[in-house]
Amino acid sequence: MVIIMYYYLSYFFIFSVIGYIYENILHLIIHHHLTNNPFVGPWMPVYGFGIVVMLLIEKFAFTKFRISKWGKILITLLLNFFILTILELIGGHLVEFFLHKSYWDYSSFRFNYGKYIAVEVSLGWVIASYIFLFIVRKYLDKIVPKVPIILTNIFIIIFLIDFIYSFFIK
Repeated sequence: MVIIMYYYLSYFFIFSVIGYIYENILHLIIHHHLTNNPFVGPWMPVYGFGIVVMLLIEKFAFTKFRISKWGKILITLLLNFFILTILELIGGHLVEFFLHKSYWDYSSFRFNYGKYIAVEVSLGWVIASYIFLFIVRKYLDKIVPKVPIILTNIFIIIFLIDFIYSFFIK
């Protein structure tokens, strides 16, 4: 059980950092400046949560039913479309409610629903989830279990300190 928890925590931190890098590259290309990250550290937890949600969806969605490979891919991508979109919507509202800030705004997108979700972005999540779940994951699953537990514990401590500082002290 503990090993499984560290598996998900490792993925959370890896993709929180990858999300931070992705967001900053995207902002540099589009806006010519770095993103406005609420954290001091180099992470965007929404990406980490998204990956963990994708892993859990894939793990629990197919335990009772026998489905073909293509059916599994289609169902996984549809579930990721809806669940990651809802995660982004809830996350946007929670950030705005607690921090009185808005870190993303999709109101300029053609197929938006408010400022926190847009079909165009959700389709991007579907493409990213396919790449991760069906291409990248098989390689990362060979590396992630080898991440030392102490390293994950260090990340947990640093993240918690950053969270407390960023949201309660800064």
